[in-house]
Amino acid sequence: MLAVLLSALSILHPTPSGDHPPKIVGPGEGEPVGVPFHPVDLLLSEDENADGLSFYEFRVPPRSAGAPPHIHSHEDEFFYVVSGRVSFMSGEDIIEGERGAFAALTRGNAHAFWNAGDEEAVMVVGVSNGGFEDFFDAVALEVAAEQPADPAAMGALVGRLGAERGIEIRMDLLPEAAAPYYGPPPQ
Repeated sequence: MLAVLLSALSILHPTPSGDHPPKIVGPGEGEPVGVPFHPVDLLLSEDENADGLSFYEFRVPPRSAGAPPHIHSHEDEFFYVVSGRVSFMSGEDIIEGERGAFAALTRGNAHAFWNAGDEEAVMVVGVSNGGFEDFFDAVALEVAAEQPADPAAMGALVGRLGAERGIEIRMDLLPEAAAPYYGPPPQ
């Protein structure tokens, strides 16, 4: 699937040969990203293509949070469900995505995702516009330095780092269906 997406992008936005060599990433060959939420591997860095796109593999354990409700001001996110089942919040809608589902959760729109199923969910996630990789790096560094004591402290840390990068965390928009995986919404 990743190869098809990259091929389509090269047709739409050709790059002078040699600027960004082709890249093929085999299963399990992505670069681990040290985020504390769930396992994430970087498949293609924003520096490895002309359009500044990043591609990741997200593995979300059964019955767990993915990303809390949030709004991006600088980038769009694209999700392709490889296996398992993912619940996506897009605005006020909750959409269940099974293997083969695709979700374009664009900037300026509140969205979230979680795994309410009994098996791990695997997704390929694309992020547009460059600069997003810095967010994951900053979260990993701050978590290691601060070692938040509880979920509230972790949420505050992620919220602060997100706000610095144009990502607004909106726990007040947490759907009731997701509450067991994130905790109750604030009063």
